[in-house]
Amino acid sequence: MAERIPGFLSSDEIVELCAHAASDGWTAGRQGTGYDILPLRDVAAFSTLVARGLSKLGTPFEDYWDTYLIRYQDGSSIPPHTDAARHGRRHRRINAVLEQATSGGELYVDGAKIELAVGDAVLFFPDQEVHAVTVVSGRRLLFSVGAWV
Repeated sequence: MAERIPGFLSSDEIVELCAHAASDGWTAGRQGTGYDILPLRDVAAFSTLVARGLSKLGTPFEDYWDTYLIRYQDGSSIPPHTDAARHGRRHRRINAVLEQATSGGELYVDGAKIELAVGDAVLFFPDQEVHAVTVVSGRRLLFSVGAWV
């Protein structure tokens, strides 16, 4: 079951991550619905924050974990889906809000709307919980850490 974590990110962390969002290196998300991802795994400045995210997930299987900024541009969304687990493990993910959409961009997990303010996070099992994001107006920005546990 999805767990809301209020205040997962501090205001300083939000500012630092949002500043990094101006970096090059964004690529299209795998759903092909208009959102983009920016890998953070090799960005030393965020290693403490990534470690905190990983600590919420459980011990990753070997080296199977990732961390990204996720950017939803105007008109992007994610249809209801699950993400396959790999390596005979479970997929666990924590997503924290850096910037809210002007409107839309609501997260639903197993049909329930997850209310998140800037700095809040949601912890869930994407391999078993159906999740979706409604069409975004404006821009929505997330910090995300996932692992196979």
